[in-house]
Amino acid sequence: MNIYNFLLSAVLLTVSLIIYGECTSMVEFGDNCITCPKYGGFLTCDPVTCDWLLLNGNWVGNVTAEGELLVASCPSGYCVINETGRYVWIPQNMTSIQSLNDFLCNSSHRMGILCGLCQPGYAPAINSDSGDCVSCDSKSSRVNWMYYILAVYVPLLVVFLLIIVFNIRLTTGPLNSFILFAQVISTTVSIDEQGSAPLNVVYGRSTGTFTNAYVIPYNLFNLNLFGNLLPPFCLNENLNTLDVIALRYMEALFPVVIIIGVVLLLQCNRYLKVNAILPSCFQKYRVGGQLVQAFAAFIMLSYNRLCEITTYLLTPSLAFDDTQQYVQSIVYYQGDYSSQNAHYVAHYKTPAYLVTVLLIFVPIILLHYPMIWVENIVSKISRVKKWYPSASIAILLDTFQGCFQDNRRYFAGLYLMLRIMLFFAYFQPWQLQLLIQQILFIVYIFLLVSLKPYRETHLNYLDTAIFTNLALINGLSWYTVTANQTIPNEEALVTCIIFESILVFLPFVYLVAYLLWYITKCYHKAIKTRVFEWYHNTTWHVGRATQGRHENMPHDNMSTAHPVNNEDMDDLIKRQDEWQYGTVQPRMV
Repeated sequence: MNIYNFLLSAVLLTVSLIIYGECTSMVEFGDNCITCPKYGGFLTCDPVTCDWLLLNGNWVGNVTAEGELLVASCPSGYCVINETGRYVWIPQNMTSIQSLNDFLCNSSHRMGILCGLCQPGYAPAINSDSGDCVSCDSKSSRVNWMYYILAVYVPLLVVFLLIIVFNIRLTTGPLNSFILFAQVISTTVSIDEQGSAPLNVVYGRSTGTFTNAYVIPYNLFNLNLFGNLLPPFCLNENLNTLDVIALRYMEALFPVVIIIGVVLLLQCNRYLKVNAILPSCFQKYRVGGQLVQAFAAFIMLSYNRLCEITTYLLTPSLAFDDTQQYVQSIVYYQGDYSSQNAHYVAHYKTPAYLVTVLLIFVPIILLHYPMIWVENIVSKISRVKKWYPSASIAILLDTFQGCFQDNRRYFAGLYLMLRIMLFFAYFQPWQLQLLIQQILFIVYIFLLVSLKPYRETHLNYLDTAIFTNLALINGLSWYTVTANQTIPNEEALVTCIIFESILVFLPFVYLVAYLLWYITKCYHKAIKTRVFEWYHNTTWHVGRATQGRHENMPHDNMSTAHPVNNEDMDDLIKRQDEWQYGTVQPRMV
């Protein structure tokens, strides 16, 4: 039946072309009239009505001074889309480039090339990943800055103080692959492919709701906490889209400010002897290990966020003509800038390249430490030997590498390097992007299966399952986007999108199960600790104090009237070390 429908559609299309001939465009440039279909299927014509049809997720207009019509990929949410079909129908009353641009951009209160500018009286929302243009004036600016601080910086402060106080570890093996999945599925491996995948075939007008249902919870692991839950609001009417994106560098780096602030408070409390400066939780516990864990959590959560911001500032959109030849490279999120614009290069491109250098530096350290040949080189350099490896650096690196086998500790660097490579693919045309992503996922699956880098076997299986899930999602996205540019099999398209949607939520089910197991484990451990302390404080146990062996006495906080056996003593020492350092001591190869 599907083959029959396909053949019937092809016959009707051929007959229509014979009867009506070749359609001409309704947009004219002087004496020139563009004919279609051309542009490789991105821009075509209805053979009966001669109306233009623009593939969802694209923009058409004038970029160059020659007045040539060009097509370019449009950022999600910028250009008008057809919520119930694959193509946007362009009315026949388009008589100029301005009227065409108004039609494509007005629904989002935008204008200009790629709909990259907000209309007068509007500004880009600071808490919207889709770059919504919202009504903005100077009167509401001060209030909106308060909303911004409360919605973004206060939650970040609370989260990282909790990480420090309760010594929460985000770099453990069970969370390693899940955090990677959550970060990439909400950024680079998006199943809607910037609006190019026809999710509306299944979800219709609820496509945005479905996308937010998985993007918002997964974005928590990109340090995008509660800003998206508020209605979109602006900060200043003079800010453009790139300014708003660059401001997010401050959000990603704010955890460092928190950690530095805690260190300064500790130093003030140490030298000034003013205990009132610190809350009781900081006075009671030794937070050296917690600070290391907090800095590791900053790297784990902010790294992908910094990659994302840098990519958004550097990503170009390649505009092509009716022969599919690329003519102009323009900034993806600010279409009125070319990639070589002096203001763009000075204020956005150069800082983004500097951040890129720092981002590459971190996985290089994890890739090379500790390795035998690096140790041999360092041992011959007297100046470097004094501080390599220092205790603090060794403990920090061990938080990332401790779950891997001694000869596979470089995998921690490979996981960070994967994030960079995925964002590099984001620069490319969508066909090449999906191809690079698929190759990367298959390579990492092969490495996990063949090398088995984790100390615990089940973690190797877990990471293999996560990467297999990513490869399946990427492959299905490839099919849906490709089918969207041809005459798709609607039944197969719907099946792929539904299957893709299920795969997206599977790791979230794993996270819920893991958290329930972890909370239960901590609860039972806390009960055992309380019972242990109660046992050693009972009168019956004190009465037997004289029977204890003095050589087994603890030296710090336990009374001499409370002896413990050798196993209890080893357990106490181990717990003290874990609390102080936040991890086991690093293992050298």
